[in-house]
Amino acid sequence: MRSARRRNLIEKKKNAVKTAKFAGPIFKVLIPAILIIIIFAVFKLGTKYWNGQDKFVIGYRLDSGDVAVSVLDPKLEELTTLAIPGDTQVEVARNLGELRIKNIWQLGVNEKIGGGLLAETITQNFLFPVFLWSDADAKCLTEAKILCLLRFTFFPKSTNISFGDRLAASLFALRITGTNVSWLDLGKNQFLVKQKLNDGVLGYLLTGPVSPRLTMYFSDNSFADKNLRVVIVDSTGRPGVAEKVGQIIEVMGGKVVSVDKKESSESDCLVMGSDKMVVAKIAALFSCKTGKNRGEMDLEIDLGSLFAKRF
Repeated sequence: MRSARRRNLIEKKKNAVKTAKFAGPIFKVLIPAILIIIIFAVFKLGTKYWNGQDKFVIGYRLDSGDVAVSVLDPKLEELTTLAIPGDTQVEVARNLGELRIKNIWQLGVNEKIGGGLLAETITQNFLFPVFLWSDADAKCLTEAKILCLLRFTFFPKSTNISFGDRLAASLFALRITGTNVSWLDLGKNQFLVKQKLNDGVLGYLLTGPVSPRLTMYFSDNSFADKNLRVVIVDSTGRPGVAEKVGQIIEVMGGKVVSVDKKESSESDCLVMGSDKMVVAKIAALFSCKTGKNRGEMDLEIDLGSLFAKRF
């Protein structure tokens, strides 16, 4: 009786050992494969603007009070960051007056706009096409520290960047090292002038047109490679608004062939075009709606008086 039980126990142990030997290699292959599939699925299905070809631009505040704009260029495999001193006086977007740029993040929080106000202000003052924004943890992209990037990817403080895009940007940042990562402080390169501001305290001002040496970083491949022609229909009733929009479009690489003036219209803005990705980017940049392509131009942007009030 005892010998029978003993034989059964020995047999079970042998079977367990065989199963373990068989299962070990399977799990070693299967688990990584499942993880790769999950990451691939998240990357492909969760990315909104990252496509591995076009530049990816993020505006964010720094703990020091300065503001940074990082340009991730998958094509050239470069990461360039332009830092704007926090004491730079700018015209706040949405006609909210003049402020030092370090105060705009909090103003956006107070106005329940969030970091979008900072992104819009950067775009309007410097012509940098920024619509993706983040709190200070986005600086992790420039440091390529794994734990820091994990926090930015999975537990961001405040951002409008989708999870898939954060993951893609972080993986890109981990690959880019050395001379392919650069940091340009605008306060130390004569792009800004230091003088007394409206409050009587020294700060920085952007005087005259924005230097092409800065805007060249923001040429978008989806525009430049296709030589897209752009027409702007101006029904804002306010001078200068459509022209400023045109300047931003041209920084991205589009060619504004005409600005058609029409009677003021109580409308916001509408973007139409043949390239869905381009339409989506411009609509996100200016917070516009999208419409069906009329087939006349590669890209058409209709601007109304409501747009002018918030631009």
